[in-house]
Amino acid sequence: MEEAVREDKENKVNQVKTFPVPFAATGTKENISISTNTRSKTSQELIINQAFKFHRNGNILEAAKCYQQLMNQGCNDPRVFSNYGIILRGFGELQDAQTSYYKAIQLKPDYAEAHFNLGNILSDLGNLKEAELSLRKAIELKPDYADASWNLSLLELLQGDYKNGLENYEFRSKITNPIIPHGKTKIGKFNQQKIKKEDKLLVVSEQGLGDTLQYMRYVPYLRDQGLDVSFSAQEKLHSLIKASGIDSNPLTPEQSNLVSEGQWIPLLSLPRSLKVNPENPIISEPYISSTNELNQKWKNILSKELRPIIGINWQGNPSSEKNNLKGRSL
Repeated sequence: MEEAVREDKENKVNQVKTFPVPFAATGTKENISISTNTRSKTSQELIINQAFKFHRNGNILEAAKCYQQLMNQGCNDPRVFSNYGIILRGFGELQDAQTSYYKAIQLKPDYAEAHFNLGNILSDLGNLKEAELSLRKAIELKPDYADASWNLSLLELLQGDYKNGLENYEFRSKITNPIIPHGKTKIGKFNQQKIKKEDKLLVVSEQGLGDTLQYMRYVPYLRDQGLDVSFSAQEKLHSLIKASGIDSNPLTPEQSNLVSEGQWIPLLSLPRSLKVNPENPIISEPYISSTNELNQKWKNILSKELRPIIGINWQGNPSSEKNNLKGRSL
């Protein structure tokens, strides 16, 4: 499960909360030059509004120019430093981004979004304890801050705190860009922490193929405990799900919408309900297998190969390459 959490962290923690513009740092970095001959009649507020507009519309280089111009003029608006830190983070300049966030917090100590953004940078830099403190400060200042609670869950899980981490991971459906399960079933959602034998459950996949592969291990376990379980997953995985003995008749997301009895639960909520932790992994043996036909097919193909055979495993979100996993791709 730890590897799945690491992948989740790289894919999801990069979502940045800022006021008043969202994170949109795309493209490659260019040299940014600023003209210091700004007419004195141009107010800082007009430049700030222009910077926010550029940033909101994805014109990152122009937004950066505006933010630098404001800082050169001695602007003390904490939003400028926080938003500029987001741009620096998008370019992979984590240390400079960290400095920018510290400046925003110095100007406005109760700036929840700046504490949140600082926590993300510290996490990128591998300073997990400091990152956790920053995220907790953001939540203290803004108790309903779902993005901060969700990012905190990833740090807690990475540090082995499965109890709190799995609990806070439930905030994923409430974040700025909520994670939506693959299906729109009309039955009620399972909200109890503990699964009971008499429960009839529809387990619905969410997020990517890798997430389904990692977490589908719990479906046969539920069935072995006497539960009536249906499993809805991405159709392209159905043959592997069947071959692995996970479910003999998996449902498509569209078919799951027709289920009219029982309750449904997101696939990635199963570890919380099963109280999974390092001492109680539930499933630790290999659980994915292919068909005999495919095994024989590839055995025949590979047995004829005289050159060295190299296995390559996939990576996650390419955006993580900009941060602490730069250079991971082949």
